[in-house]
Amino acid sequence: MESLKPSAYNYHVALPDGTKLWFNFFTLSLIAFDSMDASLVHDIIRKPNASRRDSRRAVEIKKRLKDNGFLINRAVSEIDYIKQGYFKQRDAQKKDLSLTILPTLACNFRCIYCYEKHDALSMTPEVEEALIKMVDQNLSEKGSLFVTWFGGEPLLKLGTIGRLSSSFNEICTKKSGKYSSQVVTNGFLFNRENAESLRKNSVNNVQITLDGPGHIHDQRRPGVNGEKTFDAIISNIRDSAGIVPVNLRINVDQTNRKYIPELLELLSREGLAENVHPYLGRTYPYTEVCRDIAGQCLSAEDFSLLELETSMELINKGFFTFKIPRAVNIHCMAEKANAFVVTPSGGIVNCWNDASNPDAEIGHLLKPSTPQMEKNAQSWSQYNPFSSECSGCLLLPVCMGGCPYMSRSTGKPYCHEWKYHMDESLAMYYYLKTMEEQGRIIKEFQETVQEVKKIKILINEEVWR
Repeated sequence: MESLKPSAYNYHVALPDGTKLWFNFFTLSLIAFDSMDASLVHDIIRKPNASRRDSRRAVEIKKRLKDNGFLINRAVSEIDYIKQGYFKQRDAQKKDLSLTILPTLACNFRCIYCYEKHDALSMTPEVEEALIKMVDQNLSEKGSLFVTWFGGEPLLKLGTIGRLSSSFNEICTKKSGKYSSQVVTNGFLFNRENAESLRKNSVNNVQITLDGPGHIHDQRRPGVNGEKTFDAIISNIRDSAGIVPVNLRINVDQTNRKYIPELLELLSREGLAENVHPYLGRTYPYTEVCRDIAGQCLSAEDFSLLELETSMELINKGFFTFKIPRAVNIHCMAEKANAFVVTPSGGIVNCWNDASNPDAEIGHLLKPSTPQMEKNAQSWSQYNPFSSECSGCLLLPVCMGGCPYMSRSTGKPYCHEWKYHMDESLAMYYYLKTMEEQGRIIKEFQETVQEVKKIKILINEEVWR
């Protein structure tokens, strides 16, 4: 008989009605048991190999727990499996390629918390040519190329995006591969004409930031000359979100947190729930450029609670967006061997936060490698989330140590939002899954009713013939 043990990534919470939720952060399985089964489930998980006169119900529960990863073979090491997946994805030169490309560092905004140095530097034809050559050399047959257009403000250089996208599509066609991309923009230039251009250039979605209603947003994200930007962005989203879907980031800190409901109410009135997907971003003093906003930033625990409260507000207003945990082998592209950030000058760095920092370059499209570049690359390759407290964390499979830039900078992990309000987050997730299931049942019922109506009409037509 197989010897079993509980997974190291099991978590449970009791709901007010007596329902007991069990969630596994390794398999992402969620199971709800009523109060009658709760004690039996606890007993089975605590002593999975105990000799007992198992009832039919106990046998069913034990099988269900095993099938969903709550009980595993005693010989299995989940942490070894996680480590294997991490290092395989980090170190392997896979056939796919992921790039964040900055066509320019210039920006038409002056956001109060921006961590980049603003200058007019933009990609030259020489850099574009070298970048195309790099993609051609590094993308394997039948590989996928994914690009994030970043800045500065990337829409200031639509011509660069168009030229490079055309070349990337040609390379992917030649190699029987696939090309797709997204744009991170402030939204000021996201008008209908530009949205159509982005869609033609294989842009699948855009990220735009609004930091509150107009009177708050315009203080935090003014134009380069102090001009208001909110109304233009809202108008652009209204006109263009149906062309290219919008992920709407709301950067929050102590100064604007109370205005989030007002912004969500405005978005709901504008009828943007179907095409816009809001989520919160936590402002943080990533670099020396934005150190003066440090005192306004939310703690990780504060941000976690605010995110949960905002999720409830979003649901009430018809925005079905909730940050559910997802299994990851690696936290972000900065750790991957086949992912790079390319700056306008042709510099190559690992992380977005270093996009305007030439001292962080690990390579260059136009220049030979230097000892400093090699040292930078080696430093990133030595990063290991398993050498910290993260290795024993319940949320490791969905967090993988968090932001490596923050960990390297502060020596502390940048934890997953669920860590601080696990019970409430899990209850919310269960609520959403229940709503989703009810919606599916209602949809199936409505479809069945329509089919019955069609059959009835056909029968009546047959009778009258």
